[in-house]
Amino acid sequence: MTKNFKKGLFASFPIVIAYIPIAITFGITATALGFNSLEIILMSVLIFAGASQFTLITLLPNSFTNAIFISIILNLRHLIYSSIIAQKFNITRPKIVAFMLTDEVFATAINSKNCNEQYLLGLEIGSYASWIFGTAIGCFCCKMILNKALYSSLTFSLTALFLLLLIPNLKGFGKLSAIIGGVIALIFQYIGYPSFGILFAGILTPIIVLGVKSVR
Repeated sequence: MTKNFKKGLFASFPIVIAYIPIAITFGITATALGFNSLEIILMSVLIFAGASQFTLITLLPNSFTNAIFISIILNLRHLIYSSIIAQKFNITRPKIVAFMLTDEVFATAINSKNCNEQYLLGLEIGSYASWIFGTAIGCFCCKMILNKALYSSLTFSLTALFLLLLIPNLKGFGKLSAIIGGVIALIFQYIGYPSFGILFAGILTPIIVLGVKSVR
């Protein structure tokens, strides 16, 4: 275990704090929808994508095609993440890094001054382990913790994490990026396509900001 890996593992702590309650929520929700514990934990082990996993358990009982298609749409943004990571860092284990790359890991890695592949792997493994751990808790403690008040607080934890990652970057063009991305996402949310909003906000925001920078 290298020094940079340990630093990445330690840096994953804020992500872990947010992932565990949202993973517990996933375990509870999937159990309530009739999935067994093995199926639920395997989803977290093999997929490791919060939004896609919630989409799958919601749509799979009604439409296999819709569940797969919408999950793919939700994850198209990772093509952008992977491209940026590949250009920024010297990656020797692309399959492992790509599998465990999430929104929060990407944001943390990009904003870390001394990040390299080992640091990134530490971030990813800490996040991955916490997601599986939280899912297992949700499965096995479903009846004990299933109540509306607790469920609502658990689902908000991921939103809170995104805000914590966003606030330090609200400087200079970071503010403009946040505004543009937020407006694009809100437009798609309003017309009923939130998944496309995430995708197009991720694609269009950097293009628009780069255009503004070049003009200035």
